[in-house]
Parts: sequence; structure tokens; C-alpha cells
Amino acid sequence: MSEIVRYGTGLWPSSEQIAERDRRVRYLVAAGVMSLAAAYAVAVVAAEGSALLVAPFAGALAGIVLFVWPRSGVYALFGAALLFEEWGIAGLSPITTLTHFFQNLSGFSEIPLRLSVADMLVLLSVLAWLLRRLVGANPPARMGPLGWPVMAYGALFVLGLLVGIGRGGGWNQTAALAELRGPLFLCVTYFLTVNLVREQQHMTILLRLLVVLTVVKAVQGLWNYVDMVNGPVWLDAVTAHEDVVFFNLALVFALAAFVIDARGRLSWMLYAAVPFIVATELVTQRRVAFVALAAALVVLAVLLSVERPRRTALFFGASVLVFLAYAALFWDQQGLLAQPVRAIKGIIDPTSLSPRDLASNWWRQIEDLNVANTIRQLPLTGVGLGQEYLFVREPPALTNFIYWRYMTHDAVLWVWLKAGVAGMLAFWTLVAQTAIVGARLFRRLPSANLKLVAMLPILLIVIQVVFSSVDLGLTYSRNMVVLGTVLGLTGFLAAQSVAPPRSRTS
Repeated sequence: MSEIVRYGTGLWPSSEQIAERDRRVRYLVAAGVMSLAAAYAVAVVAAEGSALLVAPFAGALAGIVLFVWPRSGVYALFGAALLFEEWGIAGLSPITTLTHFFQNLSGFSEIPLRLSVADMLVLLSVLAWLLRRLVGANPPARMGPLGWPVMAYGALFVLGLLVGIGRGGGWNQTAALAELRGPLFLCVTYFLTVNLVREQQHMTILLRLLVVLTVVKAVQGLWNYVDMVNGPVWLDAVTAHEDVVFFNLALVFALAAFVIDARGRLSWMLYAAVPFIVATELVTQRRVAFVALAAALVVLAVLLSVERPRRTALFFGASVLVFLAYAALFWDQQGLLAQPVRAIKGIIDPTSLSPRDLASNWWRQIEDLNVANTIRQLPLTGVGLGQEYLFVREPPALTNFIYWRYMTHDAVLWVWLKAGVAGMLAFWTLVAQTAIVGARLFRRLPSANLKLVAMLPILLIVIQVVFSSVDLGLTYSRNMVVLGTVLGLTGFLAAQSVAPPRSRTS
């Protein structure tokens, strides 16, 4: 039995006394937590699940988790962007839409806060990272290979916010916040990924989330299509518009893995995902999906021809021949299998488009006229965030999109409208720098698996630019979270290009 040891004029407690004291402290803390949880549960029940009571508890719990495991914020944001819709799908109410993850709390609850769950998760993630950095738990911050163009892009939109406020008049605070979200999500998720994804296991988790959750959305789209076929109403879409960006990315990622002969569990997951994604691409009936996919395939062929010239020539040569035979067979056909060639035919012969597509093109032509007029009148600064762009011809109102006077379908030109010519320059600098950095990493990285990941930022930004030229791609929070995270992987890859990886990507 241990004895009390005298030291100087004081007494040191024995090991048994220390253990007994620790047990008492643990019991008291546990009792306090249980009492608090019980009281909180009673209050929630009494308030009939009021969000005003649930939200603080959920926020505190999320803050604790993020402080202990800060990378969980990156995983949660990336997964949510792939899984949860930002806007509703007309005629459908999937459970992923009912989460309201990207909607302001004031829009669906009694909490008077114009922030979404996604906004608060970003803020908590940044705060947790900063606190851990202050106590020395995180390594020094780094910018990554794309840090400066990403920062410039976000900063110029903040300047665009000041321009919008300064112009006064009909400045709309809610619209300004909606417009600012996309650029800020891109910046914050990029820097979080660069600073928190530092090991191969971290990157592998993100890649597996990309594949698994994209398949989940594909299966959900097929299920929606079956319901539509068997239901009383024919729907315009069975997935959210922006889902095709993620479908295309997964498809070209799988093709890249096959041609470059990447090995591991991730490659097999990609191959297994292809049938579901191809089927969903056909039933979504989105023309821009096939155009963006074609552009990504051209870029992919150029990249792979450097690394595997013979295999690339054989694969893409055979693919071109098969596609030409398919196009000849389905050129004048209707139905799902003719959807890819319909996109090409619509570009060559606009008269072949359906009345719905012709109406869509007509509306966009009026929009383009108004955009051009705005740029001519305000070429340097644009109108700024929260300000309507200038109309010379009034198109029919879009009742299903409340910000149609602020955001344009051509999201690339929207950058000019809101952040001025400097914002446009920053955007194209970011695109060019992504291509340069990605190509350099592709050449330098030692293994096929890492080379495969190095192609991901290039392929995604190509798909994103093509999609955003005809749709609201740069204003969608979902797209910007995924883009920022994928671009952030260049930080880890750059470190691997100068030091051999410790394990293989699987």
C-alpha cells in the first residue's frame, strides 16, 4: 500500500488518492452532463421541437466535434454539396431537398437568421482551425499552388459587394448574400482543404465520398424517373441541374483510371459507378451535360496522350469510330438513347430542337442582350452584388427562380457583371493556373494513382466552365464547395511531387 510522501513542508497525495479524486471528478462531470441533457430534452419536448432550442445545442456539439477533428468539416461540406440539393426540383420532394442544408434558417424556421446550415458549418470549421492553430495543434498555414488566384477571385467579389452597396438605389441585401456565397465557399473550402488534407488517407476519404455519393444521386435520379414514368405528370427534370457536373466528373475520372491503369479499390468503385451514372445522364435530358462531357473528354485525351500515347490513341480512336456509328444510327431518332446526339444536332440545326428547348434558347437570347448592354454601360466595375443588371428588353419572369434579375444563366459573364473586368481577369487566371498546376503535377507525380488525382482539378474546372457558360454554375454553393475542395487537393499533391508518398491511394 502506498504511503503519503513528505516533501518540503507540504504533502503529496498518493496514487490511490489521485485516482479516487479523478473518479469523483468524472462522476460529477458525467452527472452534470446527464442532468443538462435531461433538462434540455424536457425543454425541447415542451417546446414541441422548436428550432430555437435545438439549434444552440446542435451548434455547440458541431463546434466541439470540429475542434477535436477539424477535417470533419471538410468531409461534411464536401459530402453535403454532393448529396443535398440547393434548390427544389419542380414536381419532386426528395428527402435530400427537405434537409434545407443550403437554405437560410429564416426561410424555413422561426430562427431569424439569414444564414444557412452550410454557412454556419463553414464559419465553425474556420474558427476551429484558427483556434487549433493558436494553441499549436495545427501545422503552419499554407497557401497551396492556387492560393493567390483563389484569394484574388474572392477578394474581388467582396469589392463587388462594396460597389453594389455604394450604388445604392434598389440594393438587395438578400440577393447580395446569395451572390457572395458561391465565391466565398470556393475560397474557404480551398484553404481548409489545403491546410487540413495533409495525408493520403485524408485525400482517399474525399475521393471515395465523391464516388459513393455521386452514385447515390444517380440512383436517386433513376428512381425519380421511374416515378415520373408511372405517374400522372411528366417532369422537366429528375435531378437538380448542377448534378450533371458531378456525374460528368465521375465518368471522366473512371475513364482516366482505366486508360492510365490506376490500381486499387477506388478504381474498382469508379468502374462500378459508370452504368448508374450513364443511365442517369440519359434520363436527365440536359443538353449541356453532354457538351461539357465532350469538352472534358477532349482535355482528358490530351493529358493521357502524354503519359500513355499508344493506349490513349487506341482507346479514343475506337471510341470516336463507335460514336460516329452511333450518331449515324440515332441522328433522326427520338428517345433516351438519342439524347447525346440530340445535343450536337441542336447546335448544328437549331430547328430540330423541341419547343421547350427553343423557348429556353429564346429566353437566354434576351438575357444575353441585357448582359451585353450592362457590360457596355459599366465595363470596369459592373453593377455590383445585390444590384439588378440593366434591362433593355424585358423577358418573361422566371417564377421558379427569385434571383433572375441578379444572376444570369451565363455565369461566366455574371462574374463580369458583379466583380467587374478585374473579377473576370481573376477568374480566367484561376482557370489557367489550375490547368498549368494540374499538368505539372501530372508529369511529376511518381505513381499512376497520384497522376489520376492530379487530373481531377483540370477536368472539373473544364466541366464547370462549359456548364457555367449556359447555367448558373458559378453561383451554386454546391458547385463551388466541390470545386474549392478539389482545387485544394493540389496542396497535398504538390507536397507529394517533391517527397515520395508513404502509401498508395486505394
